Amino acid sequence: MARILVTSSRMPFALDEIRKLGRNGHEVFVTDTFRTAPGSHSRYAAEAIITPSPRYETAAFLDVIEDVVTSRSIEWILPTFEEVFHLARARQRFGGHAHLFAAQFDVLHTLHDKQRFVALAQRLGLPIPRTLVARDRAELAAATREFGQFFARPAYSRGGVQLFTNAGPLAGALTLDRCRPTDANPWLVQGFVQGTDVCTFSIVHHGRIAAHSTYIHPRMLEHAGGISFEAIDEGGTLAIAAVIAADTGYHGQLSLDFLRTDQGLVLVECNPRPTAGVYLMPDELFVHALFDPDPGRTLFAPIGAARRIDVAIIRDMFRHPEEIPEDLAALFAKARDVYAAPDDMMPALFQFLSYSHVLAYRWRRGHRDKRADLMAGYFDDVQWDGEAIDAA
Repeated sequence: MARILVTSSRMPFALDEIRKLGRNGHEVFVTDTFRTAPGSHSRYAAEAIITPSPRYETAAFLDVIEDVVTSRSIEWILPTFEEVFHLARARQRFGGHAHLFAAQFDVLHTLHDKQRFVALAQRLGLPIPRTLVARDRAELAAATREFGQFFARPAYSRGGVQLFTNAGPLAGALTLDRCRPTDANPWLVQGFVQGTDVCTFSIVHHGRIAAHSTYIHPRMLEHAGGISFEAIDEGGTLAIAAVIAADTGYHGQLSLDFLRTDQGLVLVECNPRPTAGVYLMPDELFVHALFDPDPGRTLFAPIGAARRIDVAIIRDMFRHPEEIPEDLAALFAKARDVYAAPDDMMPALFQFLSYSHVLAYRWRRGHRDKRADLMAGYFDDVQWDGEAIDAA
C-alpha cells in the first residue's frame, strides 16, 4: 500500500479521492491552507497539514510540502486543484522522494490557459468555436460586435466565476464595465453555442487514458456549475481526450468540457486536474487506473452512476422557488451525496464550517456578488492565473 499526499483537501473531488484511496488501504495525508477544509476531516485522512497559500506564499508552501514528503515518507503526490502548477514547477524538489502525478509545467500551462488551449485544439483539428482575443475593454467590446450572440471569459478563469454573454440564462449577469482584460490575462470571445453541457474526467499515464468518465449536470448552481452529476455513454469524448493526451504526452488527471450540439461535440475548455467525473468512478476502478493501469485498455465509469451535492440543491430551492419541483426530484433521485457518506460523516459538517473561508474572502475584498463570491472565495488562495512561480 502507498503513502499518498492529496493537496487542496477543500475540494469535493479531493474528498472523494481521499475516500477512494483510504477505503482501498492506502495511507492518505492531506493538506490545505485552512483548518475547516472538508477533506481534512475525513476518517480516511491519516493526518491533515496546514500549509501557506500556494498562490500568495509560494516559497513557504513549497517548503512545507517538501518537509511533508520527506518526513512522512510520501510516495505519491496527488494534486487536486491549481496548486498543481506550483508543484509541477518545483518537481525537482520532490522527484527523489515521491512521484508527482501531474504533467510537466508547460503542458499544464498550455491546457489551463484558454488562449493556448484554443490554439492547441485548432492545430489538432478539434471542434472549437471561432475565437477572438481581447486585451483591453475596447478590444472586448469590438470583439463582441463580431458575433450576433457571444460568450466571453478570461484566459485564466474557472468555475463559471466570470462569464460575459448576451445569450442564454447568464445573459447580463456580468456587464462590460466589470470586465478587465489585460495583456497578462486577455479575454476570449466566441460565438454563443447552443447545446447540452457534457464533461469528462480522465486518468492519464504518459499520453494514454487508463480511465474515463463522461457525465452531464442534470441540476446546476446559478447556471454555471453542476450540483448533480450523471455518467453517460462517452459518445465520442474519449477520442478527443485521447488526441489531446497523446499529443501532449499528458500524465495526471485531465478534465474537458464540451457542448453537444446538433452538429456534434464542440470543445469548450480544459482543466488539467480532477473534476466531478471522479465521483462517478467506482473506488476500485479509480485506484486500479491510478496505480495499475491495463495496457491498451480504458476503463469507464458505469453509465447511469449518479452523485449530487445535497446542500447546493437545497440552497437552489431557497434562491429559486420556481425550481423546487426539479430540485426535489433531484434530492429524491437514486444518487448519493458527495459530502455525506455512511462511513465518513464529518466532511458533511465541515462543508458548512468551511464557508468561513468564503466569508473571510468577502471581508477582505468587499465583494457583494454572492453568485460569484461563493466560487471565487473558495478558489482564491489556491488558483493560478499565469503569475511567475519561484520554485527555489
